[in-house]
Amino acid sequence: MKILLGVCGSISAYKSLDICRQLFKDGHEVKVVLTKGALEFVRPQVFKYLGAQEVFSPEDDFNPHAIKDRSVLHIDLSKWAQRILIAPASANTLAKLSAGMCDDLLSSIFLASPNTPCVIFPAMNTNMLKHPLTKNNFDRLEGLENVFIHPTKEGLLACGDEGEGKLADVELIAQVVPVISFTKTNKRILITTGATIAPLDPVRFLTNPSSGKTGYELAKSYLSNGNEVTLIAGRNSCPQIDYLSQLPNAKVIRVSTTAQVFELVKELFDKHDLYISSAALSDIQFEQSSVKLKKDQFQDKLSISKAPDVLKEMLKRKTTQKIIGFAAETNNNIETFEKKWKDKPVDVLVGNIVAANHDSESIGFGTNVNTYTILKEGRLFFTGPLAKAELAEKIEQALKD
Repeated sequence: MKILLGVCGSISAYKSLDICRQLFKDGHEVKVVLTKGALEFVRPQVFKYLGAQEVFSPEDDFNPHAIKDRSVLHIDLSKWAQRILIAPASANTLAKLSAGMCDDLLSSIFLASPNTPCVIFPAMNTNMLKHPLTKNNFDRLEGLENVFIHPTKEGLLACGDEGEGKLADVELIAQVVPVISFTKTNKRILITTGATIAPLDPVRFLTNPSSGKTGYELAKSYLSNGNEVTLIAGRNSCPQIDYLSQLPNAKVIRVSTTAQVFELVKELFDKHDLYISSAALSDIQFEQSSVKLKKDQFQDKLSISKAPDVLKEMLKRKTTQKIIGFAAETNNNIETFEKKWKDKPVDVLVGNIVAANHDSESIGFGTNVNTYTILKEGRLFFTGPLAKAELAEKIEQALKD
């Protein structure tokens, strides 16, 4: 993706260097535009060392060295950018943008890009952030079809105050900017991901090492294509899942047990077009003690019962929905997955190879790449390694073919 990074005059401008670097590492093309205030905090040349293709100063619309063979610089850059990212965004720049002023390169690019998605991450003192005029500026900008303003963080500010106004985390910014979509498909996706727990007492529980990365990557892919996504995630799943919680068209719900997943999916299933059951749900449950069990209370065996089979129950309720099931196994024997499909005949079954090697690197759990065997209507559709970020595309291909 071609991302134009605008940097404004804020003490957090130094973080824009890390943002630039992370976007470049993630494979995006980055060009940087600095405001007059930003030049007080960061040096333009550093961005080029960190991967930026070009870096521009506020007056470069009139700089022949910056213009090169372009006729009008701000128009050329507005046509180049697939996404405008302003981080940090100062109160001053937000006021200018909301008023339609264009007295520097960044504001001119913004005004020349009414159809380009623009994602803004403010950073300022709490009082400035909460001032009615700033709120008015936010409202005017968010009233535009292609502008999204992400909430700030709370914490210790540069001035010593505590409160809202801190720039969002660098990793969050780099992760969500390519994901945000301003188009809508009217398609609703329900995804479960990560591990649930089976509590034994208030301090002990049984679980597995599933990180929830698969569901996170699936959610990002569906959001980027304009779908509405509800993501139900295990409470201990990867923290990156919460990056999606403030985005348009996204809802994140954290849960602990399989029973909680079951109740939520029952409630939400009929309202969605596609259900992706990628969670590593605990299939057993204990009779939970309300107090910590003492050692002398343990027997040689623990009494267990079956947890709700969420996927099987949703197959009974299915009408027009498509259902994607996941089967985690320790081998990729095709007969194993065929047997799974016969038991739960989903539209697409994704078999993934997992192993929790507790003294060494795990397979499948917490990794970015895994080996998958995908069955469509019970027949082999694909087998081989895939990045988890590529999985949604393969699933959509299976649903269409």
